[in-house]
Amino acid sequence: MQGIDLAGPGVVAIIRLRSLRPSDELLGSLLDGGVRSLEVTLPTPGSLDAVARWRDLVGTGVEVGVGTVRDAEGARRAVEAGATFLVTPAVCTEVLTVARETAVPVICGALTPTEIERAYAEGATAVKVFPVGPVGGPAYIAALREPLPDIPLVPTGGVGADDARAYAALGCVGVGVGSSLVEEAVVEAGDWAVVADRARSLVTAWEEGHGGG
Repeated sequence: MQGIDLAGPGVVAIIRLRSLRPSDELLGSLLDGGVRSLEVTLPTPGSLDAVARWRDLVGTGVEVGVGTVRDAEGARRAVEAGATFLVTPAVCTEVLTVARETAVPVICGALTPTEIERAYAEGATAVKVFPVGPVGGPAYIAALREPLPDIPLVPTGGVGADDARAYAALGCVGVGVGSSLVEEAVVEAGDWAVVADRARSLVTAWEEGHGGG
């Protein structure tokens, strides 16, 4: 499959905005912080326009995907816009089917061991364990790794720098980070240095968890 390097996407920046369109300055601040995987959620205003534009801007080595994809129509629109990966909030069979047909990787949302096993069996390239924070965070992932050691996991939901470090040490392939990295108020204020600093802290923690710090 083309697209995201699921051997280790690392920190996946989740861009979920309610009233703002993603700007190129936001993209630049995340790249400055070392993020190389960007997920623009489908309900974000101008999401697909941003994906198409950013795909032309980033070149090689940076992946731009679409998140909160829940049906076949959304999946096809995302692929047509140039998304190099798709992300679902749950086990969405329609999206998995489109992903197979178009050879685009999909990070499929799931929470319980049964859901995670099903998502992987149905073709998910990796499984987004969501929402991981309320169910125990790293302790929950550690428990999952024992019976499901072969499934690539991307914990998402309430992930901070300490969590990113722990998830990396547990062998996860990435972490999804949303509002704690791309906060709407900060984006609205155009405080790109804050976004870059947050990104840098997360990426550094992730690398430390892998033994690279």
